[in-house]
Amino acid sequence: MKAEALAAMIWELSPTTFRSRREEPALIGDGGWRELPDEAPNIRPIREEIGGIVGELEHVLRRNNWEAGRSNVSPSDAGHWSLGSIEQRARIRQIHRGYLEPIRRFSVLEYVPDLVVAYLARIPGWDDYIKRENHPGVGWHYHYLPDPGRRSDVLLAWDIRWQTPTAHPANRPQQRPLFGEKHGEGKADVQAKPWLWGDKKKESMYRLCAPDLEKWKIQEFRCASNHAEPVWPADAVITPRPVSTTSDMPNGEKKKRHR
Repeated sequence: MKAEALAAMIWELSPTTFRSRREEPALIGDGGWRELPDEAPNIRPIREEIGGIVGELEHVLRRNNWEAGRSNVSPSDAGHWSLGSIEQRARIRQIHRGYLEPIRRFSVLEYVPDLVVAYLARIPGWDDYIKRENHPGVGWHYHYLPDPGRRSDVLLAWDIRWQTPTAHPANRPQQRPLFGEKHGEGKADVQAKPWLWGDKKKESMYRLCAPDLEKWKIQEFRCASNHAEPVWPADAVITPRPVSTTSDMPNGEKKKRHR
């Protein structure tokens, strides 16, 4: 019973982008490029409060010898479990026939014990709160807005794995590519049609985002997904993820062969 009460407290306290009230996008002046905010939201108080309850829940589960049994949680998934999220939105920027809103997301609790995740995963609705991540939060990316009052279902993100080519082959872009993709971050007001965007619109998107690369390290940005489509340059191809090797396994162990 106490475990259920602790889970209810976590549910009540944990903010998430799916439940939080969205603020209206803010347009300042002519909507030109402005620096992204340096300061992150102060989530330390809520992180410490929820972290304490999660720790207590883990203690209760272990004391009661609670076992996960069959669960929707897959132990083979990569990354670690996080809980809750808070978004930081910057001033929107005006592009050709539209707007872009820079956004980044912070995990409220960056590491959640597997036992607690298995317990929470049995409660309907918890998949909006617990996420599997390789890195805490989601770095800067850009949501496309057809007008200041409506958010679309398309986001833009950099290819953060792209490397400046040592030579200059004709089929390699000489600038870091920007990509677009559909997203599920909250509820969109309108469905965008990026396949109808012309070069003038795409180039204006690139021009309003590229200055961010001069101030921020590339690791501070969200990487475009493998299925993302190029925005600019128009013929760009996403850099594939590095192939994992035996050295990526815990303690450098090699995978055993079964005879």
